[in-house]
Amino acid sequence: MIDGHEKFKMEDLAGKHDWFMEVNWEDDKKTRDCQVIKLTFPNGDTAFTKKDHLYSVLFAIGNPKQQAEIIPQKLTRSRWYETTVGVKAKKDIRKGEQIIFPVKFSLPAVEEEVIIKNNQKLITSF
Repeated sequence: MIDGHEKFKMEDLAGKHDWFMEVNWEDDKKTRDCQVIKLTFPNGDTAFTKKDHLYSVLFAIGNPKQQAEIIPQKLTRSRWYETTVGVKAKKDIRKGEQIIFPVKFSLPAVEEEVIIKNNQKLITSF
């Protein structure tokens, strides 16, 4: 993430009317950490939008591959341990009778962060 002030030139496809996007232009907690984006248009008008709105638009116009790149994904694999447990009763059931029942335990999950870049999965284990 960008920490300081940065100004981006957004080029018009016709090359006539370039406009600008700025982040962190003031030392204010509202604009810090790229939370608000300042848009400056060729006629000098300015507009402000939240970073979340920009993400929403980019997600909406992206194809499924681009959408997967925008959203961080976590892959969690559950591990199960199955066994049987035997118990010998001393009261209320015939003495010495063995009761066996199946038990299924969930072991701590292995969590991996999946980053998709250039059709390759880069996996980081935690």
